[in-house]
Amino acid sequence: MQELGFNPTRVDKGDPVSVIIGSMGEILKVDLEGRAVGKISFPFPTQPSFGAVSSGRWIGAWVDRGLKKACMGAISLESESGDGRGRDFLRTWNNSASEVLPDSYLWTRNIEGEPMGVSSKSGKVTFGVLNTGIYMVDEDASEIWRVPYPRWPELQEFSNVDSIVDIVHTPEGITIWSESGGISLVSEHDGNTLMSRTLRLPERIIGVRHDVESGWMIMMSGRYAGMMKSLDSELEILKLPGPMMDSIGTSGGNWIWTGWRHDGKVENGAIEIQERGDIGISILGGKVLTNSGCWSSHSFSE
Repeated sequence: MQELGFNPTRVDKGDPVSVIIGSMGEILKVDLEGRAVGKISFPFPTQPSFGAVSSGRWIGAWVDRGLKKACMGAISLESESGDGRGRDFLRTWNNSASEVLPDSYLWTRNIEGEPMGVSSKSGKVTFGVLNTGIYMVDEDASEIWRVPYPRWPELQEFSNVDSIVDIVHTPEGITIWSESGGISLVSEHDGNTLMSRTLRLPERIIGVRHDVESGWMIMMSGRYAGMMKSLDSELEILKLPGPMMDSIGTSGGNWIWTGWRHDGKVENGAIEIQERGDIGISILGGKVLTNSGCWSSHSFSE
């Protein structure tokens, strides 16, 4: 695995191709072993806020609060993206946000509001728009359904700013997570709510991971994380040296993770922590991708 040449902030994982997102808006496709597939590109003016890989495509979402513009777009993972037209193109000519994307994109859409929590399954894309609604569109970006933005009475004081941090497809349905601890399970067929609950958490949620055997890992903004076997089970809080950045379920219903200057694992209920000299951004192909764009071994690799 070679160094990336830029500072990554996340990996939108897929099989067999994942997409690495850089802090300056870089996009790089890699295979299951982290080897580059194609060249670095800059399709959006700055870093895309959310993205997902599914059915041979990457779908990205971008928002510029200063310009009050937002868009989404999809590209085939078999194509070279190329670079977009840049932020000055929007500022100078007052063009629509979607016009900034390269012509290689299969579809582009302007978004009225702030898109978040993008996920995809079988070519269909599910996403939220802050305080507006939850949407599912098909492979051509035509709307399948829309439902109101989730509301949790216990979180009413945060309702105007409670962003959706993740939308996850599970066998039970589509699970929507808010940063304040709201959970909503909706039907994949029509978006109707199947279950709703809130969690009392010490910090805001920055992301979640799901594994059929291991359950849920809830990543938080500081020195905590949470685990649940199912959406209606009791929450277990983990105390950490710093934020967890990525986690994957392992055999036996266990977890490993990487994060702010540490790696960790939970095995049969026992937590182990190992310091690392950098920040682990993601785990891919048994390796840790660090914030400097280098690959290293995970402290608890099998």
